[in-house]
Amino acid sequence: MSLQTFVLENDEWVSRMVTADELMRESGSSSRKAGRSAPSKPPTCGVLTRTIVDSPVIRWVLPVQLRSSRYNDVALISDHSVQICELGRGRDRQLQDIVKKDDFGSRIRNAVVMGSPQYSRKASESTEDGIHVKSEDSDTKVLDLGTTAPGHRDVNSLLPPQLLILVLERGDLVFLFLQQGKGDSDSCSWEWVPSTHKVPGQRLVYPGFHMAIDPSSTFLSLACAENLFIVYQLESMEALQAQYLQGGPLEPIKKRVARSVKGIIHKIEFLHPTHGNEIQVILLIIMIQPEVSKLAVLEWDNRSDINQVFQQDIKGYRLDDDYRMPLLVVPLKVRNAFLVITERITATCSDILSGPPVFVQFALANREDTPLHHGTREPLWTAWTRPIRHPPYHDRKDVIYLAREDGLINFLECGDESEIDTSVSMGSVDCNIDTAFASLFHLFADVLVTGGDSGPGAVWNVEARQSLQRIGSIPNWSPTVDFTVTNDLTSRVVEEYSTDSSTIPLSNNRSVVPLRPDKVFACSGRGITGAITEFRYGIQARIGLDLTYSSNIKHSWAVSDFNEASEDGFYLLLALPNSSSVLHLSRDLSEVSEKDHDAVPYDLTSTTLAAQETSNEIVQVTTNYVTVVTPSGYSQNLLSEVINDYTAVVNDAAVHESAISLAVYSGSTFKIVLLSLHDSKVSVRHVFDVEGEITCLAIEKLGDDFVVLAGIRQGEESVLGIYPAGSEQQISATPILLKLHLTGAIGSLDASNPADNDTFGALTSLVHLQGTSSGKQIIIAGTRNGDVFTIRLDPTQPELAILADEEIQRVWPTDGDRPTMSCPPINSVTPLHKILPEYENSTMVMIAGPRIMVTDLQRPPKPVPRYFPVGGTPVKILYYPRLEALVTVASKDGLPSLHFLDPVSGFDLSKPFERKKVSGSYEYHDVDYIAGLGNPDARAISLTTWTYRAGGIRGDWIVLAMRRKENEGLLLIISAESEIASRPDMPRRIRFWTKFDRKIRDGPIWSVATDESGVFLCVGNHVEYHIIEDNRFKIVRLHELPSPASWMQVVNKRLHVFTTKHSLVVLDYQSAPSSESGEQMIRLHTDDTCRNSLHAIEAGTPPNAITMLSDPMCGIHGLWTPPEAERPLKLVFQAELQSSIRRFARGHTRALWGSHKNRPRFGCIKSGPVGSDILGLTIDGSIQHFSLLNEDAWRLLRFIQNLALTSPTICPHLSLLNLSRGDDYDYGDGESLGPEPRLSPKANMQVDGDILQRCVERRALGALVAKPQFMRRLRELLEPLDEEKALLVRREPPYQDMPCIELAYRILAYYLAPVL
Repeated sequence: MSLQTFVLENDEWVSRMVTADELMRESGSSSRKAGRSAPSKPPTCGVLTRTIVDSPVIRWVLPVQLRSSRYNDVALISDHSVQICELGRGRDRQLQDIVKKDDFGSRIRNAVVMGSPQYSRKASESTEDGIHVKSEDSDTKVLDLGTTAPGHRDVNSLLPPQLLILVLERGDLVFLFLQQGKGDSDSCSWEWVPSTHKVPGQRLVYPGFHMAIDPSSTFLSLACAENLFIVYQLESMEALQAQYLQGGPLEPIKKRVARSVKGIIHKIEFLHPTHGNEIQVILLIIMIQPEVSKLAVLEWDNRSDINQVFQQDIKGYRLDDDYRMPLLVVPLKVRNAFLVITERITATCSDILSGPPVFVQFALANREDTPLHHGTREPLWTAWTRPIRHPPYHDRKDVIYLAREDGLINFLECGDESEIDTSVSMGSVDCNIDTAFASLFHLFADVLVTGGDSGPGAVWNVEARQSLQRIGSIPNWSPTVDFTVTNDLTSRVVEEYSTDSSTIPLSNNRSVVPLRPDKVFACSGRGITGAITEFRYGIQARIGLDLTYSSNIKHSWAVSDFNEASEDGFYLLLALPNSSSVLHLSRDLSEVSEKDHDAVPYDLTSTTLAAQETSNEIVQVTTNYVTVVTPSGYSQNLLSEVINDYTAVVNDAAVHESAISLAVYSGSTFKIVLLSLHDSKVSVRHVFDVEGEITCLAIEKLGDDFVVLAGIRQGEESVLGIYPAGSEQQISATPILLKLHLTGAIGSLDASNPADNDTFGALTSLVHLQGTSSGKQIIIAGTRNGDVFTIRLDPTQPELAILADEEIQRVWPTDGDRPTMSCPPINSVTPLHKILPEYENSTMVMIAGPRIMVTDLQRPPKPVPRYFPVGGTPVKILYYPRLEALVTVASKDGLPSLHFLDPVSGFDLSKPFERKKVSGSYEYHDVDYIAGLGNPDARAISLTTWTYRAGGIRGDWIVLAMRRKENEGLLLIISAESEIASRPDMPRRIRFWTKFDRKIRDGPIWSVATDESGVFLCVGNHVEYHIIEDNRFKIVRLHELPSPASWMQVVNKRLHVFTTKHSLVVLDYQSAPSSESGEQMIRLHTDDTCRNSLHAIEAGTPPNAITMLSDPMCGIHGLWTPPEAERPLKLVFQAELQSSIRRFARGHTRALWGSHKNRPRFGCIKSGPVGSDILGLTIDGSIQHFSLLNEDAWRLLRFIQNLALTSPTICPHLSLLNLSRGDDYDYGDGESLGPEPRLSPKANMQVDGDILQRCVERRALGALVAKPQFMRRLRELLEPLDEEKALLVRREPPYQDMPCIELAYRILAYYLAPVL
């Protein structure tokens, strides 16, 4: 008896006859195998994804007054966010960030502005066409009078002049404006007010693909890509104002009507009505049908019923082939006319209501290509904008700026009697222009904003009869195709660990910890705007005045000049190594001069330690004197006489009001001497003996009392000393000494881990953080080794200090004229807001060695990129640790070349050579390209390093794989070394040459990987393992793939191959081949699901290591490899992002003060070396961060996310299932009830860190768990993660829930800590 079955042979299912005996033997064998050991199970693992750098691509630039008529604002709209900026007043035309909205939960498909602007001018005017120009009587800072209606006390009683209308990909129509939030007069915030409406119908194709609004903002058109459009009749701004005053939600939509048409809707625009006929509405539609295009025009009275208007047939006029598919249709304000811009023709069409369209062609000046053009065809016109003019001007004329993709700008002037009066080329700008193009209002000139999807944008000043002047930049580092992290082992130290199993061992129980953060670099831009971009995140400090002094400066203080009027300027007191100096700065910061000693009343013979200015006096403390300066004179007190110790040395000092504290070294001991200042006289109040070295001093107010904060170094330990400095009774109190350790008692690390018992470095600065959100006493401590810690003092336990979770951001000084400038080490910061109140608290003086920089802080934190121009399109990049250089492949004029860049200065270190063998030795000659490069028919496919250790040969080489047009491959092995400088002052150079090259004629190379013995090449659908024998490459192992490999890497002596269409294949290439397989590699694991792959990275540690794989459809797949061979891979989690991950990387990128907290805790699974993070780069320039979660952490964070998804505060635009009925989290019946997380499907294992970030920023956690059942569940989910037993603290009502809320915020702060 036999049976027919199917078996897998040679990767194919084949039919086979099996006898009963064979079937029984196979069944018994399987049973015995199962009886020996149960197969391993995949781990339960979640993934936290969050955006740490948003995409810089701007799709639209729309001038819009969403706050009030007092503000000259502009909206920068990207795919997922809206950034509101204000154009600077006066001669300062910089864009200042105001507020950002990024909680749409869906891509923005289109955007328009509703309403007419009301710009302020000196002359008071208004007009009929809706652009109102009014006088500006006052410029009140505290309250925006433009948002307050007469007779109302509420500051938000008046709507702004305009609304922003967005259509989301999900089908929502969103109306937005801004109102003032709660805050004091110095920190007014702005809050978004949305009104969301669903677009009717669920089967529409691309609703909002086209969007237009008529000039009177009465009608809005929303069109699909084909066959259907919708016209909305909108309420007037006056009616919306009445709704707003009543306190209800805005209902901007009055009526709507849908209309079907035949064909693809190519363009839809509202034309301007005839002058004086403001009730006229004209809608223009261009439809593309098979082999024909039609132009239809609909005209109606805005008082008519739109349902009746759209009952009429829409026929349209046939368009000539020259105008069939215009790039742009530009409505003009005269003669119901419009411009038609095609690839080759520019024309006007007027009087469209009188009959078929008649086009009058005209020529544009200077149509030559610019150096920014990419491609072989003519560049395309991509955008237009209308500058603001005095309203009577538009009665008879119209003006338009046209922008071309390669940066060319043309100015057009159209009259009411002729077609085109003026066509002037404004020249080209040094950036590509896409749809992001707008003209902003300014009193002195037109201001143009240009941006595109390739390279940085810019802000331009356009004055009459003047060329374009660049006055600002808009960062844009897209497109980004590759990136790298400077994983340099020379910047690491090795720490001892005894029991930390989460550390990847280097030798026994040791792990690598960074001495300085890794840097992140990416290939960005195209053509001449191509550059290597360094990603930095924090607060940008724009440098204005930049001076270099004759010597290094330790500190600086800004004080008034009592001898001159305040309008004349102020003094900058400088502390030099052995003396002091005084600079005089004009009030506009344009003039600087140094003062002689005799011209100022200060002690300049010794180093200044502290200075303070009050309303009527200035106090300067140097190492020798206390100088008190008043408007009527000055006095000096010799410190040795004051403290009655002529051998004492004063090392540090602090001043606060009438109290002065000194760090005095005398007789081999340190003391803190507290002085009192009264009527310019100085006397000793108290002396504190100190055990150890005093490293810094500060006088701060903690609670109601003044104290002296002292950093003390006792041997290898750092101590925070708190000494009373208030009344005489308080001074007699015992000082508090806190020994600072990175232990569980002070921080968030495991106290049982000896590695966490490291002491702080020596304290160098102490600052009390005023006005914290938690109301706790927070002290920021800076250390000598660059760490910054926030310490929270517990008033109930004065001897206990806790490491706080206050977020600290890095500050990056930047110079707009030097985009390659590195961040100098800042050793002093001096605020100027007390001396120059008109500059607010954002203007500061920063000292970096001898440099004096007056900077303007740009809050809030944001990406602060740094560019290294390469003069071409960079396509590949890596960091070469041996030479501490970046290696990049750039295409210049279509020719690929290799470059070595200094990651600190950005200088090109490249010196290519050609190596030739002559008479048994090698000779090297200077060349422009090494062998194999400089060929226009080749492009780079892969760039990696090869650490070769075989046959007694040691080599550290660079591997570059190229693909040729004739479907061939080229493999280059490149050797590089530092050139020996003949003089010490010569700049560093790196010489490099082609060591080996091999032409691959079997097909193109798809990807490359290396190990110590050979090189893996994916050629076509085959993986080849090449080794070197007798200076020649030899193929020793092969494997055929179902599809080409997009990426390969060696993991634990196994080759992981990520195919373009069939997911991951794990191969054994080291085991001895069998007689049956020959040279074939052994396939160990495959995925039973076909997945497209772009890139991948290994996360976690064996046996629970996870392979994170990205696909072209914005997905992330977590795959687990079973330890048993021939078992399929298991899917552990899935995640969906806004963009596809092009590249993964791992590095220690956090600031030094954040690296101590970046160790596995709160259920975080270690994903690599201790302190490292996994980053992902997308094609649009955003960077994602990934954290692996165990089941306890995933359940908690997903529970919070599920609650947030139903909150209008956190996710106002998401229309999800109403979870309010989820009071019970028990799934006994298998139904999904409430916010309780579920393990299936695997997409549920993703936690969206962006949503959690909004929960933290808006302090919404308490409101999310307001229901008792949610609070109970939160406590249950927190208990497994309560490492410090914070939930055991009992509190009386109503504070019994506070430990849960505080612990949850600490966990969120841990997972959402800054990574860059």
